[in-house]
Amino acid sequence: MFIKYRRRLLKVTEKMEKLINLLEISLVVLLSSFSFLEILKGNLLSLAYPCLVFAVFLSLFRRRWYRNLKNEMNEKSEEMSAMNQELTALNQQLTAVNQELEASYESLQILSTQLARIMETMGEMDLEVDPVPTLERIFYDVKKLVEPLSGLELKNSQRSIVVGEFTENLLYKEAGKTSAKIFVSRELEKDEELFLNSVLNFSLFLLNAHDSYLEVMRNRDTLSRMISSLEEVLDVSRRAELIEKTLHYLKDMFPGIVLSSVSLLEDGKIKTFFLKNGQIEVVNLKRGIVVKAFETKRDLFVNDVRDFPEFYDVTNGRTRSAAAIFFEYENTPLVLEIEKDSEITEYELSSLKMMARILAIFFSRLSLYRKLRKTFFQTIEAFSYAVELKDPYTSGHSLRVADYSQEIARRKGLPDQVVERIRIAAVLHDIGKIGVKGAILNKTSKLTKEEYEEVKKHPELGEKLISKIEDFSDIAKIVRHHHEWYSGQGYPDGLRGEEIPLESRIIAVADAFDAMTSDRPYRKAMDRKTALEILRRNEGPQWDPEILKIALDYFSGL
Repeated sequence: MFIKYRRRLLKVTEKMEKLINLLEISLVVLLSSFSFLEILKGNLLSLAYPCLVFAVFLSLFRRRWYRNLKNEMNEKSEEMSAMNQELTALNQQLTAVNQELEASYESLQILSTQLARIMETMGEMDLEVDPVPTLERIFYDVKKLVEPLSGLELKNSQRSIVVGEFTENLLYKEAGKTSAKIFVSRELEKDEELFLNSVLNFSLFLLNAHDSYLEVMRNRDTLSRMISSLEEVLDVSRRAELIEKTLHYLKDMFPGIVLSSVSLLEDGKIKTFFLKNGQIEVVNLKRGIVVKAFETKRDLFVNDVRDFPEFYDVTNGRTRSAAAIFFEYENTPLVLEIEKDSEITEYELSSLKMMARILAIFFSRLSLYRKLRKTFFQTIEAFSYAVELKDPYTSGHSLRVADYSQEIARRKGLPDQVVERIRIAAVLHDIGKIGVKGAILNKTSKLTKEEYEEVKKHPELGEKLISKIEDFSDIAKIVRHHHEWYSGQGYPDGLRGEEIPLESRIIAVADAFDAMTSDRPYRKAMDRKTALEILRRNEGPQWDPEILKIALDYFSGL
C-alpha cells in the first residue's frame, strides 16, 4: 500500500514540475515579447520591474510547494511505516497462532491415539475374565488424558477395587449394589467432568456385567434344568396336568421351598392349587398374600413374613419369605406364589416373574384351544350325524366307535396325539356313506352283488371328502383303510398286516363290534357273547391279533 501511494505521489510531482517548467517557458516567451516591444518603443526600464517581481514570486512559490510536498511525503511515509510495523506485528501473531495450531493438532493426534487405545481396551473386555486388570489399564490411559485424575474406587457386596490415590475432590456414581468413586486433584472443567463420568459409568457397567456373568454361570445348570422342566410343563393340553407339572416344577427349581401355588380367578372366586403329599389340592382363598396380589394387581414380595400382617401362614411357622407374582393376559389373571424357609434371591424372583408371564399366556391359549377343540369336535360330530340321517339304524354308531377306538388306543399306550387322531378318524369313518343311496343303506333284505359293491365305495368316498380339509391327509388315509383285512382280503386296496395303518386296524375292530351289537335293517343286534366269539374266530384273517387281544379284554368288561 505504501509503495503504491508513493508512486502516485511521484506522478503528481512530475506533473507539477512539468507545469512549472511550462510557466517558466511561458514567462520567458512573454518577457521576450514584451522586451521586444519595449525595445521597439525604447522603454526598457518600465518592463524590467514587473518581470523581476514575477520571477521572484515564482521562485518562492516553487520552494514553498516543494517544502510542503516534502512535509506531506514525510508524514505519509511515517504513517506507512507505522502501518507496516502493525502488519509486521500481526504477521508475527499469525505465525504464533499457526504454531499453536500445529502444536494443538499434534496434541489432538496424541489424544486420539490414547482414546483409541482406551476404546480398544474396552472392546477387548471378556466378561469371563476378572475386570480389575482392564480397569487399571483404562485408569492409567485416562490419567494421561485428564491430568487431575488421581484415583478410582469400586465397591460392592463382594469386593473392593482401589487404583491410584484418594483426594478430597471426587465424583461418585452408584448402580444397584455397586458404587464407584473417581478422585481428582483440582476442580474439573466441564468437558473433563463429562469424560470422567463416562469412565465411571463404564467401570460400573464392567464390574456389574462381570458379576452378572458369574451369577449366570453359577446358575447355568439350574437354568438348563429350568428350561427343560418348562418345556415339559408347556407340552400339555389339559389344564389340570399343566397346573400339576407347574407345581412340581416350582418345588424342584427353588431350594428351600415350603409351599408353592398356582391361583386363578374364575367366576369371581380365587381358586388356589397346591401340592399336598404329592397330590393336587384346591381351596378358595379369601385372605393372604395371594388375595392381596389379585386385589392390587401387582407383584408382592415379602422378605420377612413377620413384617406383613396380612400374610396367612399355613406352614406352621416354617415360612420366612414369600413372593406372589401377578400377571394378566387377555382377561386371564394368574398369581404364582412361592414360600421359602430362607431369603428369596433376585434371580429366583426374576425366574418366578418369567414363569408367571409364560403360564398366564399359556393358560389363555389353553382356554382358547379348549374352546376351539370343542367346536372342532362338534363340527365333526355334525358331519357324522349327517350320515346317520340317511341311515337311522346307525344312530350313535360313529360316536360309539370313536369311544371304543379311543379306549383301545389308550390301553395300547399310544401317545395322546395319536389317540386324538384315532378318535377323529373314528367319528368320520363312515362319512363316505353320504355318497351311497339311502335305499341301499336302509334295505331290509340281503344286498345284491352290485349293491354291495356300491357300499364298498364309501371308504374311498370318505377319503376324498376328508382330504379336502387342510392338514387332514393322515385322517383321510385312516378312513380309507378301515375295512382292510389283516390277511389282505379287505378293501379298497387289499393291504395286509403292517401295511394297514395302526389306527385303521384299531377302528376296524371297534367298528365290527358295534355293528354286531347294534340293530340293523336286515337283522337284530347280537348279544355281546356272540359278538366276542365272532371276533375271536376271525383273529388273524380279519383283525390284528395284538389289537384284538386288547379289544377283547376291554369289550368283556363292558
